[in-house]
Amino acid sequence: MDLDWLRVGVFAGLIFYHEGLLYEPGHPGVSLTLLFTHPWRMSILFLISGAATRFMAEGFSARRLSFERTLRLLPPLGFAILVLVPAQAYLTLIETTAYTGGFVHFLRAYVSAPERAQITRNFNYIVPVYGHLWFVFYLWIYTVVLSLGLHWAPGWFKRTQAGLERVLSGPSLLIWPFAIFTVARLSLYPVFGVNLGFLNDWYNHVTSACVFLFGFLIARSDKIWDELVKMRWAGLVMAVAGFAAYAPFVWHWGQGSDFAETQHPGMGVFYDLERWGAIVALLGFGHKHLARHTQGKGAVALKYLNGGIFTAYIVHEPAMLIMKHWLRPLQLNLAVEMTLVALGTTDACFVAYELARRVNWLGVALGQRRIGWLQFPARRPGALAAGSSPA
Repeated sequence: MDLDWLRVGVFAGLIFYHEGLLYEPGHPGVSLTLLFTHPWRMSILFLISGAATRFMAEGFSARRLSFERTLRLLPPLGFAILVLVPAQAYLTLIETTAYTGGFVHFLRAYVSAPERAQITRNFNYIVPVYGHLWFVFYLWIYTVVLSLGLHWAPGWFKRTQAGLERVLSGPSLLIWPFAIFTVARLSLYPVFGVNLGFLNDWYNHVTSACVFLFGFLIARSDKIWDELVKMRWAGLVMAVAGFAAYAPFVWHWGQGSDFAETQHPGMGVFYDLERWGAIVALLGFGHKHLARHTQGKGAVALKYLNGGIFTAYIVHEPAMLIMKHWLRPLQLNLAVEMTLVALGTTDACFVAYELARRVNWLGVALGQRRIGWLQFPARRPGALAAGSSPA
Protein backbone atom coordinates (compact mmCIF):
# COMPACT_ATOMS: atom_id res chain seq x y z
CA MET A 1 0.00 0.00 0.00
CA ASP A 2 1.23 3.50 -0.85
CA LEU A 3 0.74 4.71 2.74
CA ASP A 4 3.10 2.01 3.98
CA TRP A 5 5.83 3.25 1.62
CA LEU A 6 5.21 6.81 2.79
CA ARG A 7 5.38 5.68 6.41
CA VAL A 8 8.73 3.97 5.84
CA GLY A 9 10.09 6.97 3.96
CA VAL A 10 8.97 9.59 6.47
CA PHE A 11 10.16 7.59 9.48
CA ALA A 12 13.52 7.02 7.80
CA GLY A 13 13.73 10.71 6.99
CA LEU A 14 12.93 11.54 10.60
CA ILE A 15 15.90 9.44 11.71
CA PHE A 16 18.23 11.48 9.52
CA TYR A 17 16.48 14.67 10.62
CA HIS A 18 17.56 13.88 14.18
CA GLU A 19 21.10 13.35 12.97
CA GLY A 20 20.97 16.78 11.39
CA LEU A 21 19.98 18.26 14.74
CA LEU A 22 23.24 16.95 16.20
CA TYR A 23 25.26 18.92 13.65
CA GLU A 24 23.00 21.93 13.06
CA PRO A 25 24.75 24.54 15.26
CA GLY A 26 27.18 26.48 13.13
CA HIS A 27 26.20 24.80 9.85
CA PRO A 28 23.58 26.88 7.99
CA GLY A 29 23.25 24.35 5.16
CA VAL A 30 22.17 21.66 7.62
CA SER A 31 19.75 24.11 9.24
CA LEU A 32 18.13 24.95 5.90
CA THR A 33 17.68 21.27 5.04
CA LEU A 34 16.05 20.60 8.40
CA LEU A 35 13.78 23.60 8.02
CA PHE A 36 12.45 22.21 4.74
CA THR A 37 10.92 19.17 6.48
CA HIS A 38 10.11 20.78 9.81
CA PRO A 39 6.53 21.96 9.08
CA TRP A 40 5.12 18.64 7.81
CA ARG A 41 7.22 15.67 9.00
CA MET A 42 5.33 14.89 12.24
CA SER A 43 1.93 15.94 10.87
CA ILE A 44 2.06 13.40 8.07
CA LEU A 45 3.14 10.67 10.49
CA PHE A 46 0.09 11.34 12.65
CA LEU A 47 -2.08 11.32 9.51
CA ILE A 48 -0.68 7.96 8.38
CA SER A 49 -1.14 6.58 11.89
CA GLY A 50 -4.75 7.72 11.82
CA ALA A 51 -5.28 5.85 8.55
CA ALA A 52 -3.66 2.72 10.02
CA THR A 53 -5.98 3.02 13.01
CA ARG A 54 -8.97 3.04 10.64
CA PHE A 55 -7.82 -0.20 9.06
CA MET A 56 -7.37 -1.76 12.49
CA ALA A 57 -10.81 -0.55 13.60
CA GLU A 58 -12.42 -2.47 10.76
CA GLY A 59 -11.21 -5.75 12.26
CA PHE A 60 -11.58 -4.96 15.96
CA SER A 61 -14.23 -3.76 18.34
CA ALA A 62 -13.62 -0.28 19.76
CA ARG A 63 -12.57 -1.72 23.11
CA ARG A 64 -10.21 -4.21 21.54
CA LEU A 65 -8.71 -1.51 19.33
CA SER A 66 -7.73 0.40 22.46
CA PHE A 67 -6.53 -2.81 24.13
CA GLU A 68 -4.32 -3.86 21.21
CA ARG A 69 -2.77 -0.44 20.77
CA THR A 70 -2.04 -0.26 24.47
CA LEU A 71 -0.22 -3.60 24.45
CA ARG A 72 1.83 -2.60 21.41
CA LEU A 73 2.70 0.99 22.27
CA LEU A 74 3.13 1.20 26.03
CA PRO A 75 5.87 -1.44 26.49
CA PRO A 76 8.22 0.33 24.03
CA LEU A 77 7.38 3.64 25.67
CA GLY A 78 8.18 2.25 29.11
CA PHE A 79 11.41 0.68 27.84
CA ALA A 80 12.45 4.01 26.37
CA ILE A 81 11.66 5.96 29.55
CA LEU A 82 13.53 3.52 31.79
CA VAL A 83 16.48 2.55 29.58
CA LEU A 84 16.96 4.45 26.33
CA VAL A 85 16.15 8.04 27.24
CA PRO A 86 18.42 8.12 30.33
CA ALA A 87 21.26 6.77 28.18
CA GLN A 88 20.55 9.45 25.56
CA ALA A 89 20.46 12.13 28.23
CA TYR A 90 23.81 11.06 29.64
CA LEU A 91 25.48 10.96 26.23
CA THR A 92 24.05 14.37 25.34
CA LEU A 93 25.25 15.77 28.65
CA ILE A 94 28.85 14.64 28.30
CA GLU A 95 28.91 15.76 24.66
CA THR A 96 27.51 19.25 25.19
CA THR A 97 28.65 20.25 28.69
CA ALA A 98 31.66 19.94 30.97
CA TYR A 99 30.00 17.21 33.02
CA THR A 100 32.53 14.59 34.17
CA GLY A 101 30.45 12.37 36.45
CA GLY A 102 29.85 8.71 35.70
CA PHE A 103 26.63 7.18 34.43
CA VAL A 104 25.60 5.88 37.87
CA HIS A 105 25.98 9.34 39.42
CA PHE A 106 23.99 10.78 36.54
CA LEU A 107 21.16 8.26 37.03
CA ARG A 108 20.89 9.11 40.72
CA ALA A 109 20.51 12.80 39.89
CA TYR A 110 18.25 12.04 36.91
CA VAL A 111 15.60 10.28 38.98
CA SER A 112 15.93 12.42 42.13
CA ALA A 113 14.07 15.72 41.84
CA PRO A 114 15.98 17.55 44.64
CA GLU A 115 19.31 16.63 43.03
CA ARG A 116 18.20 17.19 39.47
CA ALA A 117 19.68 20.68 39.16
CA GLN A 118 23.04 19.40 40.41
CA ILE A 119 23.62 17.58 37.14
CA THR A 120 24.35 20.90 35.50
CA ARG A 121 22.70 24.30 35.66
CA ASN A 122 21.77 24.21 31.97
CA PHE A 123 20.67 20.60 31.75
CA ASN A 124 17.52 20.18 33.80
CA TYR A 125 15.08 17.27 33.43
CA ILE A 126 11.59 16.65 34.72
CA VAL A 127 11.24 12.90 35.14
CA PRO A 128 9.82 10.86 33.46
CA VAL A 129 11.09 11.98 30.08
CA TYR A 130 9.80 10.20 26.97
CA GLY A 131 12.26 11.88 24.59
CA HIS A 132 11.65 11.24 20.91
CA LEU A 133 8.91 8.74 21.82
CA TRP A 134 6.56 11.60 22.64
CA PHE A 135 4.96 10.68 19.30
CA VAL A 136 4.16 7.19 20.64
CA PHE A 137 2.65 8.56 23.86
CA TYR A 138 0.49 11.08 22.01
CA LEU A 139 -0.57 8.43 19.48
CA TRP A 140 -1.65 6.11 22.28
CA ILE A 141 -3.72 8.84 23.96
CA TYR A 142 -5.39 9.84 20.68
CA THR A 143 -6.22 6.20 19.92
CA VAL A 144 -7.78 5.66 23.34
CA VAL A 145 -9.91 8.80 22.98
CA LEU A 146 -10.93 7.78 19.45
CA SER A 147 -11.84 4.29 20.69
CA LEU A 148 -14.15 5.83 23.28
CA GLY A 149 -15.84 7.81 20.52
CA LEU A 150 -16.25 4.67 18.39
CA HIS A 151 -17.68 2.80 21.36
CA TRP A 152 -20.21 5.44 22.40
CA ALA A 153 -21.27 6.61 18.91
CA PRO A 154 -20.09 4.07 16.31
CA GLY A 155 -21.72 5.77 13.31
CA TRP A 156 -20.28 9.26 13.68
CA PHE A 157 -17.15 8.74 11.59
CA LYS A 158 -19.06 7.64 8.47
CA ARG A 159 -21.22 10.75 8.65
CA THR A 160 -18.15 12.92 9.18
CA GLN A 161 -16.36 11.24 6.27
CA ALA A 162 -19.36 11.96 4.02
CA GLY A 163 -19.28 15.60 5.12
CA LEU A 164 -15.58 15.87 4.31
CA GLU A 165 -16.20 14.39 0.86
CA ARG A 166 -18.77 17.10 0.16
CA VAL A 167 -16.55 19.95 1.35
CA LEU A 168 -13.02 18.95 0.33
CA SER A 169 -13.12 18.96 -3.45
CA GLY A 170 -10.97 20.93 -5.84
CA PRO A 171 -9.30 24.03 -4.36
CA SER A 172 -11.27 23.56 -1.13
CA LEU A 173 -8.98 20.63 -0.33
CA LEU A 174 -6.13 23.11 -0.17
CA ILE A 175 -7.92 26.08 1.35
CA TRP A 176 -9.90 24.79 4.33
CA PRO A 177 -7.27 22.63 6.09
CA PHE A 178 -4.69 25.37 5.48
CA ALA A 179 -7.06 27.90 7.06
CA ILE A 180 -7.57 25.72 10.15
CA PHE A 181 -3.83 25.17 10.57
CA THR A 182 -3.17 28.90 10.17
CA VAL A 183 -5.76 29.95 12.75
CA ALA A 184 -4.19 27.52 15.22
CA ARG A 185 -0.69 28.78 14.37
CA LEU A 186 -1.55 32.42 14.83
CA SER A 187 -3.66 32.00 17.97
CA LEU A 188 -2.28 29.04 19.94
CA TYR A 189 1.36 28.81 18.90
CA PRO A 190 2.40 32.19 20.36
CA VAL A 191 0.90 31.09 23.71
CA PHE A 192 1.92 27.43 23.98
CA GLY A 193 4.52 26.77 21.30
CA VAL A 194 5.46 23.08 20.95
CA ASN A 195 6.71 22.09 24.39
CA LEU A 196 5.92 18.31 24.44
CA GLY A 197 4.65 18.63 27.99
CA PHE A 198 1.44 16.69 27.44
CA LEU A 199 -0.84 18.67 29.75
CA ASN A 200 0.24 22.05 28.37
CA ASP A 201 0.97 21.26 24.72
CA TRP A 202 -2.30 22.55 23.35
CA TYR A 203 -1.12 23.88 20.02
CA ASN A 204 0.57 20.57 19.26
CA HIS A 205 -2.55 18.66 20.34
CA VAL A 206 -4.81 20.68 18.06
CA THR A 207 -2.66 20.14 14.98
CA SER A 208 -1.56 16.54 15.68
CA ALA A 209 -4.97 15.28 16.78
CA CYS A 210 -6.62 16.96 13.80
CA VAL A 211 -4.38 15.28 11.24
CA PHE A 212 -4.65 11.96 13.10
CA LEU A 213 -8.44 12.19 12.88
CA PHE A 214 -8.25 13.34 9.27
CA GLY A 215 -6.18 10.28 8.38
CA PHE A 216 -8.72 8.06 10.14
CA LEU A 217 -11.62 9.64 8.24
CA ILE A 218 -10.14 9.62 4.72
CA ALA A 219 -8.47 6.20 4.82
CA ARG A 220 -11.39 4.55 3.01
CA SER A 221 -12.58 7.55 1.02
CA ASP A 222 -11.91 6.98 -2.67
CA LYS A 223 -13.33 10.42 -3.45
CA ILE A 224 -10.87 12.31 -1.26
CA TRP A 225 -7.95 10.19 -2.47
CA ASP A 226 -8.93 11.05 -6.04
CA GLU A 227 -8.98 14.73 -5.07
CA LEU A 228 -5.54 14.41 -3.48
CA VAL A 229 -4.17 12.99 -6.71
CA LYS A 230 -5.78 15.79 -8.73
CA MET A 231 -4.40 18.49 -6.45
CA ARG A 232 -0.91 17.04 -6.01
CA TRP A 233 0.84 19.54 -8.29
CA ALA A 234 -1.01 22.48 -6.74
CA GLY A 235 0.01 21.15 -3.32
CA LEU A 236 3.65 20.97 -4.43
CA VAL A 237 3.56 24.56 -5.67
CA MET A 238 1.93 25.60 -2.39
CA ALA A 239 4.65 23.84 -0.35
CA VAL A 240 7.52 25.36 -2.36
CA ALA A 241 5.96 28.82 -2.12
CA GLY A 242 5.54 28.49 1.63
CA PHE A 243 9.13 27.39 2.11
CA ALA A 244 10.44 30.10 -0.22
CA ALA A 245 8.64 32.73 1.85
CA TYR A 246 9.37 31.26 5.30
CA ALA A 247 13.02 30.19 4.99
CA PRO A 248 14.54 33.63 4.22
CA PHE A 249 13.09 35.06 7.44
CA VAL A 250 14.58 32.25 9.52
CA TRP A 251 17.87 32.45 7.61
CA HIS A 252 18.04 36.20 8.15
CA TRP A 253 17.61 36.05 11.92
CA GLY A 254 19.65 32.87 12.17
CA GLN A 255 18.24 31.74 15.52
CA GLY A 256 15.77 29.04 14.51
CA SER A 257 12.18 29.17 13.37
CA ASP A 258 10.79 29.43 16.90
CA PHE A 259 12.72 32.64 17.61
CA ALA A 260 11.87 34.13 14.22
CA GLU A 261 8.14 33.48 14.65
CA THR A 262 8.16 34.86 18.17
CA GLN A 263 9.41 38.15 16.77
CA HIS A 264 7.20 38.04 13.65
CA PRO A 265 4.08 35.88 14.29
CA GLY A 266 2.68 36.48 10.81
CA MET A 267 5.34 34.16 9.41
CA GLY A 268 3.20 31.26 10.66
CA VAL A 269 1.03 31.70 7.57
CA PHE A 270 3.93 30.60 5.36
CA TYR A 271 4.78 27.74 7.74
CA ASP A 272 1.33 26.24 7.30
CA LEU A 273 1.29 27.01 3.60
CA GLU A 274 4.25 24.68 3.28
CA ARG A 275 2.86 22.17 5.80
CA TRP A 276 -0.46 21.51 4.12
CA GLY A 277 0.88 21.83 0.59
CA ALA A 278 3.56 19.23 1.31
CA ILE A 279 1.05 16.84 2.87
CA VAL A 280 -1.27 17.07 -0.14
CA ALA A 281 1.66 16.61 -2.52
CA LEU A 282 3.08 13.61 -0.66
CA LEU A 283 -0.27 11.89 -0.36
CA GLY A 284 -1.26 12.65 -3.96
CA PHE A 285 2.01 11.63 -5.61
CA GLY A 286 2.32 8.66 -3.28
CA HIS A 287 -1.16 7.38 -4.08
CA LYS A 288 -0.55 7.73 -7.79
CA HIS A 289 2.94 6.26 -8.04
CA LEU A 290 3.79 4.13 -5.00
CA ALA A 291 0.98 1.58 -5.24
CA ARG A 292 2.74 -0.10 -8.18
CA HIS A 293 5.64 -0.95 -5.89
CA THR A 294 3.51 -3.08 -3.55
CA GLN A 295 3.64 -6.14 -5.83
CA GLY A 296 6.31 -8.80 -6.31
CA LYS A 297 9.75 -7.90 -4.96
CA GLY A 298 8.45 -4.52 -3.93
CA ALA A 299 5.91 -6.17 -1.64
CA VAL A 300 8.64 -8.29 -0.01
CA ALA A 301 10.84 -5.25 0.60
CA LEU A 302 7.89 -3.22 1.88
CA LYS A 303 6.86 -5.93 4.34
CA TYR A 304 10.38 -6.12 5.76
CA LEU A 305 10.94 -2.37 5.99
CA ASN A 306 7.48 -1.58 7.30
CA GLY A 307 7.94 -4.24 9.95
CA GLY A 308 11.23 -2.78 11.12
CA ILE A 309 10.77 0.95 10.88
CA PHE A 310 9.07 1.32 14.30
CA THR A 311 11.94 -0.53 15.98
CA ALA A 312 14.38 1.70 14.10
CA TYR A 313 12.53 4.76 15.34
CA ILE A 314 12.81 3.53 18.94
CA VAL A 315 16.56 2.79 18.93
CA HIS A 316 17.96 5.28 16.44
CA GLU A 317 18.67 8.20 18.79
CA PRO A 318 20.75 6.30 21.38
CA ALA A 319 22.54 4.49 18.54
CA MET A 320 23.27 7.82 16.86
CA LEU A 321 24.60 9.42 20.03
CA ILE A 322 26.84 6.43 20.74
CA MET A 323 28.29 6.59 17.22
CA LYS A 324 28.92 10.32 17.53
CA HIS A 325 30.56 9.82 20.95
CA TRP A 326 32.89 7.13 19.56
CA LEU A 327 33.87 9.18 16.51
CA ARG A 328 34.33 12.52 18.24
CA PRO A 329 37.98 11.92 19.36
CA LEU A 330 38.98 11.26 15.72
CA GLN A 331 38.12 14.86 14.73
CA LEU A 332 36.95 13.83 11.28
CA ASN A 333 35.72 16.04 8.48
CA LEU A 334 32.05 16.97 9.01
CA ALA A 335 30.79 15.14 5.92
CA VAL A 336 32.80 12.03 6.77
CA GLU A 337 31.63 11.95 10.36
CA MET A 338 27.97 12.49 9.43
CA THR A 339 28.22 9.69 6.86
CA LEU A 340 29.75 7.28 9.36
CA VAL A 341 27.18 8.18 12.01
CA ALA A 342 24.39 7.59 9.49
CA LEU A 343 25.80 4.24 8.40
CA GLY A 344 26.45 3.10 11.97
CA THR A 345 22.97 4.14 13.08
CA THR A 346 21.38 2.34 10.14
CA ASP A 347 23.33 -0.85 10.92
CA ALA A 348 22.33 -0.63 14.58
CA CYS A 349 18.67 -0.28 13.59
CA PHE A 350 18.81 -3.40 11.40
CA VAL A 351 20.57 -5.36 14.13
CA ALA A 352 17.97 -4.28 16.69
CA TYR A 353 15.17 -5.29 14.30
CA GLU A 354 16.61 -8.75 13.69
CA LEU A 355 17.16 -9.32 17.41
CA ALA A 356 13.64 -8.11 18.21
CA ARG A 357 12.22 -10.59 15.70
CA ARG A 358 14.00 -13.46 17.42
CA VAL A 359 13.96 -12.60 21.14
CA ASN A 360 10.43 -12.45 22.56
CA TRP A 361 10.94 -10.00 25.41
CA LEU A 362 13.04 -7.71 23.22
CA GLY A 363 10.35 -7.86 20.54
CA VAL A 364 7.84 -6.54 23.09
CA ALA A 365 10.23 -3.79 24.23
CA LEU A 366 11.04 -2.71 20.67
CA GLY A 367 7.52 -2.80 19.24
CA GLN A 368 7.70 -6.01 17.21
CA ARG A 369 5.03 -7.88 19.13
CA ARG A 370 2.58 -7.28 21.88
CA ILE A 371 2.48 -9.09 25.23
CA GLY A 372 1.31 -12.51 24.10
CA TRP A 373 -0.28 -13.86 27.27
CA LEU A 374 -2.91 -11.10 27.43
CA GLN A 375 -5.90 -11.93 25.26
CA PHE A 376 -9.04 -10.01 24.45
CA PRO A 377 -11.95 -11.72 22.62
CA ALA A 378 -12.92 -9.76 19.53
CA ARG A 379 -16.54 -8.69 19.29
CA ARG A 380 -16.51 -9.07 15.53
CA PRO A 381 -14.13 -11.10 13.34
CA GLY A 382 -11.60 -9.77 10.87
CA ALA A 383 -7.87 -9.73 10.36
CA LEU A 384 -5.86 -6.55 10.38
CA ALA A 385 -5.81 -4.81 7.04
CA ALA A 386 -2.86 -3.04 5.47
CA GLY A 387 -1.25 -0.52 7.76
CA SER A 388 -1.48 -2.75 10.84
CA SER A 389 1.92 -1.73 12.14
CA PRO A 390 1.90 -0.39 15.68
CA ALA A 391 2.49 3.23 14.75
